Amino acid sequence: MSKYMEEFFGPYTEEDLTAGYNALAGGSVATGMPITIVDQKGATFTDTEGREYIDCTSQAWSLGIGACHPKVIAAVAEQIKHATHVRTGFGTIPKFLLCKRLTDIAPGNLKKVNFCLHGSVANEGAIKLAIRNRPGRRYFLTPWLGYAGRTLATMALSWPHPNNKFLNYMENAIRFPHAYCYRCYFERTYPECGLECAKFLRQMIEHAIDGEPAALIMEPVQGSGGMIDYPREYYHEIRKSCDDYGMLLIWDEIQTAFGRVGAMFAADLYGVVPDILTFGKSIGGGFPLAGTLVRDDLDGFGPGDHSFTFSHFPVAMAAGVVTLQVLQEEQLPQRAAKVGAYITQRLREMQNKYELLGDVRGPGLMLGVELVRNRKTKEPAVEETHRFVTEALKRGVLLGESRYMGLGNVVKIKPPFMISEAQVERVLEVFEEVTAMLSP
Repeated sequence: MSKYMEEFFGPYTEEDLTAGYNALAGGSVATGMPITIVDQKGATFTDTEGREYIDCTSQAWSLGIGACHPKVIAAVAEQIKHATHVRTGFGTIPKFLLCKRLTDIAPGNLKKVNFCLHGSVANEGAIKLAIRNRPGRRYFLTPWLGYAGRTLATMALSWPHPNNKFLNYMENAIRFPHAYCYRCYFERTYPECGLECAKFLRQMIEHAIDGEPAALIMEPVQGSGGMIDYPREYYHEIRKSCDDYGMLLIWDEIQTAFGRVGAMFAADLYGVVPDILTFGKSIGGGFPLAGTLVRDDLDGFGPGDHSFTFSHFPVAMAAGVVTLQVLQEEQLPQRAAKVGAYITQRLREMQNKYELLGDVRGPGLMLGVELVRNRKTKEPAVEETHRFVTEALKRGVLLGESRYMGLGNVVKIKPPFMISEAQVERVLEVFEEVTAMLSP
């Protein structure tokens, strides 16, 4: 066993690690992964046995610029020498620089910013802002397969969790059928459908809801729900519906922002500016950081509305400032678009060969492949999907699975943007090898 950090941790044994694992109270979506990570670099990580893996999950889609980027590590190391924790009422140079640089690149008039450490908390903050700015309105609209997080408020706005024990604490969320074109809920075909789903949403608002909703919250590309992106005009119809009914549009860009979709924000890619945009994951370059960007004419948070002890963590903010620099200097959003287009082309070539590959979708490096047992009936290949990820892992490639814990039938490919050409080819080689093995 590698004596990882023993200089700082003190001596330990394999039994100590096993005892620690057994003491975990659960809650993770990846407890079945039999790997302990000791080193990361770029698009790879290494386990305690010294085996290297190509990481096509970017560790929960959070390492867009790659793991342990030297510029981020240098900035963090320097920041730690000066200040590690500053309560939210005080200013720090990283905080003010990050505020400026975020609002400089933010879409449209999203010129107010607030910080926290987790995407779920950022989404809950967006809910609070909607309540503040639309007093008297109680409902929030969310897509059927949308995902907003794991706080009590955001779980209510996420696709239904199995064996949900928290229903008594969940109210005011109304789900609507969204533009899942591969499995149209209205059994229509795009574009001949005329966006029937967008028309139905307006009818819901007018006839099925007691009072106009405060906001509509959505991921521009669904992550946990199945890597679902929408026709471009659907985004614009959603924007129009929000305007017509006085609802705020909240875009959960926690996964899509900062280059993942081949643009700095999905709002830039699709040409739609929300009223509130939440962000997280990749912005911290591997350190915890999230927040909200808010339309400059909306009321912000009141004192105590959304303040947390560590939410203005100067170390993470220093990482965030440098992460933005790296994204721009190394043109990583553009690279995500280019590499994503290449992988998509190769996957579609495989799709023509294998019945198992039902649909390939997603912009940039936010790719999903829906697995089916029969191309005509589109029967979801749920068991095969879980096995697909397991077999790829044996071959040194970590793929994502949607939804999670064997509940979905979509394989995710979302590596860091700087993944090398050789690593891309290895990922595609493993993908086809496993596809061929599992195909009927």
